[in-house]
Amino acid sequence: MPKKIYVLHKNGAPSHYYALEHLASKNGYKIAYREFSVFSKWYKGIIKGNWKLVNKQFTNAAFMLSLIFSKNKKVVLGIAPFDPKLKSLLRVLKGHQLYYHTSWTYWDGNFHPKKKKNTPKVMQAWKSFLENHCQHIFTVNEQGKSQLTHHYTIPKLAVSVVYHALHPDFENQLIKERKRNSFIYIGRLTPEKGIEELLDFFTSTSDATLTIIGDGKMAPEVASASKSHPNIVYKGYVAGKEALKKELASHQYLVLNSKKTEKWEELFGIIIIEAMSQGVLPVATTHSGPKEIIDESFGYLFEEGKITSTLAKLLTVSSFTGEKSNNAIKASKNYTIEALSDNWKAILQP
Repeated sequence: MPKKIYVLHKNGAPSHYYALEHLASKNGYKIAYREFSVFSKWYKGIIKGNWKLVNKQFTNAAFMLSLIFSKNKKVVLGIAPFDPKLKSLLRVLKGHQLYYHTSWTYWDGNFHPKKKKNTPKVMQAWKSFLENHCQHIFTVNEQGKSQLTHHYTIPKLAVSVVYHALHPDFENQLIKERKRNSFIYIGRLTPEKGIEELLDFFTSTSDATLTIIGDGKMAPEVASASKSHPNIVYKGYVAGKEALKKELASHQYLVLNSKKTEKWEELFGIIIIEAMSQGVLPVATTHSGPKEIIDESFGYLFEEGKITSTLAKLLTVSSFTGEKSNNAIKASKNYTIEALSDNWKAILQP
């Protein structure tokens, strides 16, 4: 029976752990995903009649209970920075090998998603957790590591940057003819993704096309724009890696017009590396995630509010080239599971 590494999150995100799963498999471990928000998920499942979600909570509840009566489980905890729930979780996790995985890039305490109930005791619990309770910390980017080691007494060797890895399906390229001046957006259709500005630009020009894939509260606006403007194509939610690869491979540019809010910014952008793997040039806001991934040899970064001028410039100059496309593919190889799995190796320590 394989040994287990438990990933404990509020919401499960297996797509963030492809490289860890690869490392675990090579070393006789199996990854098991569990969630700590048992009661809220139970309630949500009952209210919505989602019995699959309700039944899943029996597994989560049994696991949380098992933590109290066992020791030395390897647990990778994923919890939002400064979440007050940490205090109660640490009581349950006492006596286990605890690792922290975070995509957050700001650790001075001023910008984070969980500002309610940030009492001195909560902040002290987080300080103790980060400095004393973690066997190791895994961050999604270099800025996260730099911030943690700057604001807390944490040795640099106690933090590893693991990034996010490509799904293996994206490790080879589809060969398709790319439409000239073609842009694609894939993701949530919400205001913080800058959808309104994208629609404003592409409804006012016929020199470029925009394909939008995804769902969210702005879906009606996107659908309306696509009906009245032939150069805007809305495809809704597209399931399956192969289907997404086909969409990406027929476009020249991926565009991410992310806009920072009080609680969020683009901290990585898995779709960026997926697009790069198919030779698509990423065009993104200079948030902490994209600016670590995108290099000028294959992509474009712009400051918030500059999306219109950026897109206009791309259409004026011959910005898409075979060389840049190949550079994007080459850079995507840094994010394969084979390339990144060893970044998790600290978890194998006894």
